[in-house]
Amino acid sequence: MRGAQRAVWLVMVAMVFGCGGGREGAWDTLPSEQTAQVSEEERVSLGTQAQEAWAGRDDEASIRRAVELYGRLTASEPGNVDHWVALSRANYFLADCHLSFDEAKKPEMMSTYEEGTRAAERALVANSSDFGERMRAGTRIEEAIDVLDASAVPALYWRASNLGKWASADGFATLLSYKDEIRAVMGRCLELDREYFFYGPDRYFGVFYGRAPSFAGGDVARSREHFEASLRQHPNYFATRVLMAQDYAVKAQERAIFDEQLNLVINGDPEAGGAEIAPENRCEQRKARDLMARADELFE
Repeated sequence: MRGAQRAVWLVMVAMVFGCGGGREGAWDTLPSEQTAQVSEEERVSLGTQAQEAWAGRDDEASIRRAVELYGRLTASEPGNVDHWVALSRANYFLADCHLSFDEAKKPEMMSTYEEGTRAAERALVANSSDFGERMRAGTRIEEAIDVLDASAVPALYWRASNLGKWASADGFATLLSYKDEIRAVMGRCLELDREYFFYGPDRYFGVFYGRAPSFAGGDVARSREHFEASLRQHPNYFATRVLMAQDYAVKAQERAIFDEQLNLVINGDPEAGGAEIAPENRCEQRKARDLMARADELFE
């Protein structure tokens, strides 16, 4: 009987892997647009305005303005890696910290994560022509990333972050279909620059090992190890605590850790980690309150 049940389970898993949503990478459909003719003075002005709009990203209108301005900067300098990375991160913030809280805005959230993913892909092509050629030739990204060095980590990180959120929102099947790719990319980030974005690669692997089912590599002990590694370095970056509660504590059914991490966020000072991440921390406080409200349904 167990053998029959296992066979049925494996068939179901195969069906799940075969039904995930798909997407084209930016390197498959690079546009042939003309570079927007912008004077150096105008470009500097655009950059200043974009930074000001980004600084006000707590406000949805301001982050939308930042996305628009960074988009204009990339059109004027398509080879500027930093502009593409900024555009990717701005799209991520708009989707994650504004659109994700409104179910009616899910279609826009999905397209915004997709735009963030594509912007990061353009950054990677601008960073390395060798990488771009490999991707256009059909090389799997897991193999092509070997040619990238630490300068590519920001683009790799924000691509994986946007893509992971998009895949998660699209459904379990899509998430599973992209898990190996995202895991390989974040593994490369871990190798090249473990400290990037408040020990972001460790935070990612905390999520991966906590969220993935055992047949797909899930391991709650390793999840906790990665979350704790990130928190040791940056205890005041609230997203790590929210994700530890959501993806480790729930999976391990550790209610005490769940409550502890979320209460530290809810009652914490969002500027404790510095003014530059206060908007992200305020976003995480909102997530923490929503998650805490669901606590009883998440624990047996």
